[in-house]
Amino acid sequence: MMTMIGDVRKTIGMAIVVVCVVMIGILYASTATASAAATYYVNNQIGSGCNDSGTGTSQTAPWCSFVPVNSHGAFGAGDQILLARGSVWNQQMTITGTGTSVSPIVLGAYGSGSRPSIIRNGLESDRAIILTNPTFWHISSLEIGSAGTGILVTFSTAGHEGLVFDNLYFHDIKGIHQGSGSGNDSTGDAIWNSAGIEFTSKTFDNSNSVNNYIVNNVTFDRIEGTRNLDTISIDWYNGTYSSTSSHKAAENIVMTNLNFHGNNAGGGSATGCDDGMRITDVRYLTMINSKLDGDSGCHSATGTAAVYMAGVYDSNIFNNMFTNVPDTGSPDMVAFDFECCTDHVNISENYIAGNAGAGISFLAIHPGIGFETNTVAAGNTFIQNGNGSFRRAGTSDTPTGTIRDNFYNEAKNFMYEDGADYSGFTVSNNLPIKSVSAIFHSANQFGSTQGLNNWVYKAYDGSTWSNLAYYNSANKAWQPSSTTGTPSISQFDQNPANCGSCWVARAWKAPVTGTVSIRARVLKALSGGDGSVVRITKNGTRIWPAAGNQSLGSSDMVGYEAILDSISVNENDEIRFEVSSGTTGNNTDDTVSWVPSIAYSNYGLQWDFNTNGNLEGWSMANQISGSVSGGILTLTSSGTDPYIVSSDNLNSPAVNRYIRIRLKNNANDPMAQIFFTTTTHTTWDAAKSVTFATKENASGYSTYVIDMGVNANWSGTIKQLRFDPMSKSGSMNVDYIQMTALGYDQAKGWEFNTDANLENWSSGNQNSSMTATGGALNVTSSGTDPYIYSPDQLEITNPLLNRYIHIRLQNQSSNSTAELFFITTTDTTWNATKSVLIPIIATSGMMDYVVDMGENANWTGTIRQIRFDPLTAVGTVNVDYIRITD
Repeated sequence: MMTMIGDVRKTIGMAIVVVCVVMIGILYASTATASAAATYYVNNQIGSGCNDSGTGTSQTAPWCSFVPVNSHGAFGAGDQILLARGSVWNQQMTITGTGTSVSPIVLGAYGSGSRPSIIRNGLESDRAIILTNPTFWHISSLEIGSAGTGILVTFSTAGHEGLVFDNLYFHDIKGIHQGSGSGNDSTGDAIWNSAGIEFTSKTFDNSNSVNNYIVNNVTFDRIEGTRNLDTISIDWYNGTYSSTSSHKAAENIVMTNLNFHGNNAGGGSATGCDDGMRITDVRYLTMINSKLDGDSGCHSATGTAAVYMAGVYDSNIFNNMFTNVPDTGSPDMVAFDFECCTDHVNISENYIAGNAGAGISFLAIHPGIGFETNTVAAGNTFIQNGNGSFRRAGTSDTPTGTIRDNFYNEAKNFMYEDGADYSGFTVSNNLPIKSVSAIFHSANQFGSTQGLNNWVYKAYDGSTWSNLAYYNSANKAWQPSSTTGTPSISQFDQNPANCGSCWVARAWKAPVTGTVSIRARVLKALSGGDGSVVRITKNGTRIWPAAGNQSLGSSDMVGYEAILDSISVNENDEIRFEVSSGTTGNNTDDTVSWVPSIAYSNYGLQWDFNTNGNLEGWSMANQISGSVSGGILTLTSSGTDPYIVSSDNLNSPAVNRYIRIRLKNNANDPMAQIFFTTTTHTTWDAAKSVTFATKENASGYSTYVIDMGVNANWSGTIKQLRFDPMSKSGSMNVDYIQMTALGYDQAKGWEFNTDANLENWSSGNQNSSMTATGGALNVTSSGTDPYIYSPDQLEITNPLLNRYIHIRLQNQSSNSTAELFFITTTDTTWNATKSVLIPIIATSGMMDYVVDMGENANWTGTIRQIRFDPLTAVGTVNVDYIRITD
């Protein structure tokens, strides 16, 4: 049986609803135009019976190539061009035509098997499809690759609308960079950068009213792109159109379920990976439920960004993930580049992490052109972006807006001032989160295992809550069974059951007791239906909204924001994000987008030193003085045994096994130590201590996470702590001390707990022995350059996030230098440019060393393997564990 264009979805712009219904084997017949519509089949496979001289209107006698398609002339309302699944062409398709809202023109697929493919020659002059002045077209279910541009959508007139691009895969689209080659606007196609889908206008007719859009109501749904320059570019030849009119060229644009990853192709004679997506001269954009990961993966002299925006107005970017723009030595290297001329752009409730530059960059570098006004950046989760969450650069104008209610965990600044300030912004209630492990982002941590990362997926049948029992690996969604598809929960969406008293919930179980905050926005993922009902509950009691459940309108793609702070939770408390189809029980098109982020603001025991003069119960016990000012505890040692002691009777359960200290060591002594007493062992002694190393004469603050659980005496109830910051005279600045059950998220780890099991580590050079015994990896050096190798293919894909290597070792030699080397998937040579030196304590007991690999600018891309050089002399080290963590 013929399969037409695959899984048609109903989506919406912000002003006009476009409904595209394609029924199997049935053409639209409600009008005279529809009755005249034809379906054309193209199939070049052996045995298809194809013939370019025929009519092409039968599956048994299809066209072979695009030649008759290209010579057909304008297609009309209801016409369909269907390409056979499994077929591959190396041709350009050139098409035009005007459909209607009820009878769009369809370019799609039929049959079974893989998507039909248009794979060109890899030349910058290649195009797969050229679509001219389209109105009401639906293009879906194609693979397009190896071209200078995939689908070139070009306009010479205004007033077009109703375009849907759905279920398309683009790869290896490259070759044109900033108007080079066949992209030039004189003899070429006016393409600024190669793109999977490119919107441009080379010869726009200036007789069109400036009050009219060029194109309105465009939907991009389920677009995947990799190894491209751009995957989507609504660009108008770098915004040239904007200089000829006062309105936006494209209006009411919806982007949903985009999946861009590893776009790194570059192109043109002056190569560069400027961005993964360009958005220029657009009004009323809605972007939701999308993932852009590792885009802009090659150097560009003009800067790189996952998303470039200029001339974007009145737009919303909600519930997406923008991660891992790599370090290519380019300017910017950000998730969002606000280049110029934007107004009322709302970027909220997104996950923005691991980008080499800042998360969001506001530029003011185009005097006289325009600037960014009324931006809202709220409720986002920022984690370990290289230059902080926000960046301001340029002074040609003053960008304005609001930065509020964001979570952030950044090694550098939250708000980076790159020669400019934030005087035009209102900034409020942005919460620093001390540990990445204290942040629970539902989309980032979504998975195929119930309870993974403390998230569970549940349904209420009118009487009982229970876990959804089946994970549909094809749809990547939780559902009741392999044969029952609703209710369901996917990475971004929740779809309720067809039942008025039923609910479906993404739920979070508190791992520890503490205080949490919630950031979430719920909105319709699809237009239509009769709306949904939503609420947030804790242990079954509603905590949002405050009064009554929240109704969500049938076409509400802005939705409602939940900003909740100071929520007390006990271990195993459950916070549910619940969705119902409402009292009618009709769940048609009731799917909502909801991507909550939960973070602990306080958990375990915590000393922040935020009040001047308040030591928060710590006493200067021996050979040390201290004071609190400006949020910092400053300690000054006057001897060889300085220490401070916490208040007594902490009554902390031993499950709080991690001590997290953010500090700056100003002395030339790396040795620090934490002692403890318990309610059953109240004497201070070395048997109840853990020694760790800090960075000597540090230029900035570092966070040290000490796993006290490696000491078997850390048990029962912890009564008191003692901190010995150094073993000689000097000073140290302490930002905070925290004791918690949440330590760090571990990307890779080797514990060496089983005798004779090296856990795939191997000897590399000058090691006379390498054994695993007694819970440690024991390495004896026979020369001055000993080293051992980790397993290969580690695939550490988030190096900015997983930037720390924790090594606990005992050095039995008099040597005091170790070193960690690494290679990446793109740089596989071992050399000193990819290494970090580690000062270690000679002839020591077991000590924790925390190595910030992110200090080396080459710790980027995908880390493939590490090499550990434990000494630079003959001797023995015993390694308790090696862990790569956040």
